[in-house]
Amino acid sequence: MRVLITGIDGFVGSHMAELLLGVEGVEIHGTVLDAGGGNNISHLRGAFPLHQVNITDAQQVTALLGEVRPDRVIHLAGQAFVPDSLVSPVNTFQANIIGGVSILEAARLQQRHGGHDIAVLLVSSGEVYGRVNSSLPVTEEFPLSPTNPYAASKASIDMIAQQYASSFNVNVIIVRPFNHAGPRQSLLFVCSDFGRQFAEIAAGNRSPEVYVGNIDVWRDFTDVRDVVRAYWKLFDRTSKDFLFNVCSGRAVQIRELLVMLQEISAIKVEAVATQDRRRLYDVSRVVGSFDRLRQATGWEPHIPLRQTLLDVFSYWSTVGSAGRHEATNPR
Repeated sequence: MRVLITGIDGFVGSHMAELLLGVEGVEIHGTVLDAGGGNNISHLRGAFPLHQVNITDAQQVTALLGEVRPDRVIHLAGQAFVPDSLVSPVNTFQANIIGGVSILEAARLQQRHGGHDIAVLLVSSGEVYGRVNSSLPVTEEFPLSPTNPYAASKASIDMIAQQYASSFNVNVIIVRPFNHAGPRQSLLFVCSDFGRQFAEIAAGNRSPEVYVGNIDVWRDFTDVRDVVRAYWKLFDRTSKDFLFNVCSGRAVQIRELLVMLQEISAIKVEAVATQDRRRLYDVSRVVGSFDRLRQATGWEPHIPLRQTLLDVFSYWSTVGSAGRHEATNPR
């Protein structure tokens, strides 16, 4: 079986590659925007071919699918950080909407022209539900109500992918992941940011102060290694559903991350709130339901948040502050 992972050198892409390298009979191909890929897959160099492709270029994408002829495409490339979408909305729309359409259209053309059927897993986001502060947890039946350009881009490609499934019979799986975390994640995300700050304090490189934003909000965190395991299992699901939340089903207050990291590092810190880390559009509480996913695949999250934070802290303790992993999954 041949699998193409777009954005394989991104945070999630690198963990997906690690998972599939352990699956017998799978031949991995990956797309990168820059030749050679980034630091996230440096330890996997040579384990699979890399294809330098800009996913917003439909001709490049169509040619790649014709060359690789994958059985499955896991589309992870795109712009993944909400604040960046407020600074550069056009870039976000191009990466997340045009990039997604390029993949879907290439799969449709392969099918239409007598090529083999390609199953496409396309990543939407739990952000598409917007401000849902009642009737939690959020199920797949909730209406889409995006509150920022990133969420709007994901809601758009989400609905477009549904049309490719219903109008063109493209074999599409749409996932709506909520917050996820793990080693190698960009410092733009809270678990990685906190983990590195604690690692720097433990190494004696800074005073015992952790800079924070709004730590009174609640979020639904899943370990990235559980997330990619869910993605893979969905290709062999037992239901006809093709749209799934991927989440833990449990809300955790952000200040609890600090408590856990203090226990992990054996360091007592002072939380210092800074204006640049606060988001005016923050939703107070987010928690999703993964009942549909569990029923279709048997999947449940296995890795507790404390273990995730321990692994993030250990990663930054080893890596140090060298290198800033990009929030954008390379195109």
